[in-house]
Amino acid sequence: MQIRNMILDDYNEVDRLMAQVHQLHVNGRPDLYIDVEHIYSYEQFKEMVENEDMITILAEEKNHVIGICMISMRARTCMVKRRTAYMEDLCVDEACRGKGVGKKLFLYAKELAVKMGAERLDLMVWDFNENARKFYESMGMKPQRYIYETML
Repeated sequence: MQIRNMILDDYNEVDRLMAQVHQLHVNGRPDLYIDVEHIYSYEQFKEMVENEDMITILAEEKNHVIGICMISMRARTCMVKRRTAYMEDLCVDEACRGKGVGKKLFLYAKELAVKMGAERLDLMVWDFNENARKFYESMGMKPQRYIYETML
């Protein structure tokens, strides 16, 4: 397995994996998520790949993309000035889960974030996504806050 930076030619494969992630959300929260053809347009993808304040990496095996990770660098306002890496997306192809791909992507992305000056890594996981929560906790992450909701 090789981990490398995304290039524009990776759009279709990234789009395929993002569709897997999105379907998980549609199934888990159909009250919030709708089916869409593409999570990111080609133009949005191009902006992310070319953005120097983003980490856009993927894992591939035998020229087949098996995982992706996208992180944006943020600085919070009205809080202690601390450069934060925010993991927008981490997805491993359904056929490759449980083989360490996510762990390798996560650790490599974390290294890159540190090199870019990040002092912390944040991300958001829906409560229904127990597998993701367990994975991130196994990577040493802890809950930071809770968001509550009620239907009106």
